[in-house]
Amino acid sequence: MFRLEVIDYIDQSNQSLVARVPESGTAAIQFGAQLIVHQNQEAIFFRDGRAMDAFGPGRYTLTTANIPLIGKILTAPFERSPFQACVYYIGKQTFIDQRWGTRTPITVKDPNFGIVRLKGYGKFAYRVVDGSLLLNTIVGTQGKFTTDEILNYLRDLIVAGITDLIASSGIGLLDMPTRMDDISAAARIKLGDQFSKFGLELTEFFISSISAPEEVQKAIDARASMAVLGDLRSYATYSAANAMQATGAAGANGPLGIGLSMMLPSMLNAQAGGGMQALPGVAASPVPKLDFSNARVPTEADLSSALGALGEKLGWAVQSIDDGKLQLGVPLAASRRQRVFVELDRKDSEGNALVGIWSPCGAINQAAAMTILRNNDSVVHGAFAMKRTDDGEILVLKSNVLASLTNAAELAKIISAIAWQADEVESQLSGGADSH
Repeated sequence: MFRLEVIDYIDQSNQSLVARVPESGTAAIQFGAQLIVHQNQEAIFFRDGRAMDAFGPGRYTLTTANIPLIGKILTAPFERSPFQACVYYIGKQTFIDQRWGTRTPITVKDPNFGIVRLKGYGKFAYRVVDGSLLLNTIVGTQGKFTTDEILNYLRDLIVAGITDLIASSGIGLLDMPTRMDDISAAARIKLGDQFSKFGLELTEFFISSISAPEEVQKAIDARASMAVLGDLRSYATYSAANAMQATGAAGANGPLGIGLSMMLPSMLNAQAGGGMQALPGVAASPVPKLDFSNARVPTEADLSSALGALGEKLGWAVQSIDDGKLQLGVPLAASRRQRVFVELDRKDSEGNALVGIWSPCGAINQAAAMTILRNNDSVVHGAFAMKRTDDGEILVLKSNVLASLTNAAELAKIISAIAWQADEVESQLSGGADSH
């Protein structure tokens, strides 16, 4: 039988919340054994699943005189016999700089971006105010008896509380940076009540950051850019710039590169207000002469191949659904994608090759028909129309361009604008529900 005659625990790290002597099972504690409790420690005897006598810092001789609860289990004939128990040493110092974080993203509903998945990180500090309650609740009920197990439990408790707090606060992702102190204070009160149930006091709580996935961050950047530029036309320009950047990475040869070289001077000229402006104090360089003698009209195969390569760079899901017809999944905010269809095999009444671009906006609402038609005047690309599909006749945003006057970069600009505008209309007609 293993017997304890000197019971002691030295915490070299000063980070031990709970330490058990012996580490597993129980031991026969000799009557008259010496119990040593160091500063910032509390020793608690634990027997039959519950905490019994507690001792503060000092040196004790274990007798029935100073352990009355344990003394009751000793019968008179065997008063000096050992008894089976274990001793838990509880750290009473304040545990600072404890880190918490979400192992997996938490899903919340944001008023601006819909359903988003957030990650949170921060620090907290706590201390034990009632060691017996800590043991009876966490050790006795949860079966967790090491510092790491209890800390992991507390971190899970924090994440659950933060998730509930953010979900019920109604604070949008864009407003969180300015409301971080308010959220931290509310979390400290909410979590403090939870900690007190385990004999703990939450002395400090901080939220270092709440971050969104990369696609939502891109949507925030796009919204900020639009706020500076001002309107839908600016967003179309923003999307075109992204498309052109990806196009440039594809190389200057072929119809894709030729189209980009033809677009760039005119777009820069438009942005400069009708003329190329020299920087103050810098002499204007002569405008180079551009040679387009080798340029050719892109064919249907050229545009299809170039759109596939461009879509891969822009994160579009490109799918060929028929000869000359593509379906694109254009990523938008809040992890949504808008379907855009590109028809490369169309012709006008005179036989000229056309490229048709359209995106569904939802079911036709006759009550809103006049309002929709009036908005055609302000649409950046395309116009609202009705189109018969396998699902019946639906409202679409549609644009037709001459194949001889376009290229993949120009199509990318139109596709981005069509997708964004169609999604906005669909969201308003459906009350925020997204189906395309």
